[in-house]
Amino acid sequence: MSYSDFKTLEQINSELGIVIKDENRLYTQIEPLKLSQLFVEIMKVAFDLAIKIDTEMARQSFIVDNVLIELKRHVDISFFVGKAFNVDSSKSLTGNPDAIISNSNNQLYITSPVVVLVEAKKSDLGSGYAQCIAEMEAARIFNERKGNNIPIIYGVVTDGAIWRFISLQNNIAAIDSYLYHFDDGSQILGILKSFLMTWD
Repeated sequence: MSYSDFKTLEQINSELGIVIKDENRLYTQIEPLKLSQLFVEIMKVAFDLAIKIDTEMARQSFIVDNVLIELKRHVDISFFVGKAFNVDSSKSLTGNPDAIISNSNNQLYITSPVVVLVEAKKSDLGSGYAQCIAEMEAARIFNERKGNNIPIIYGVVTDGAIWRFISLQNNIAAIDSYLYHFDDGSQILGILKSFLMTWD
């Protein structure tokens, strides 16, 4: 089994012992990030392309990956796309998250603290919650083993156009039910930056 075998929130609760909590508008007051002109110009083409092609790969490649590159321009982080993150096979915490963001600038391999996990979906974002939370729990264990026991791990489930955010703290996964629209990407990037600056 792997991260992708976690299909339901009930499974997360029963197999990993994580309590699921519903929240709303947790990040609406976070200040948008000032975007680089390069990102603005790229997204004028990339966003529409992703929506028209309408595959999970297109949405990740044209929207999510460009967001991560823009984030790296503003915060000295590392991120990994599709890289193996095998943490605990006994708990089925193995596999390849769509994206891993670490608050370390070591781009050669994944180092702690892993702060944000991203799952890209073509549609039905709810189907990605369980998988994302499993990856977040893996990040918590990974950080703890490395002696970097940060209190909160964040997760993102997105189709590129809509972004949903999750936090994991004290064995409670809080899913923000608010739908954060991409628009020009500035609010999304502001939220992601805030997750990383917490541990700066």
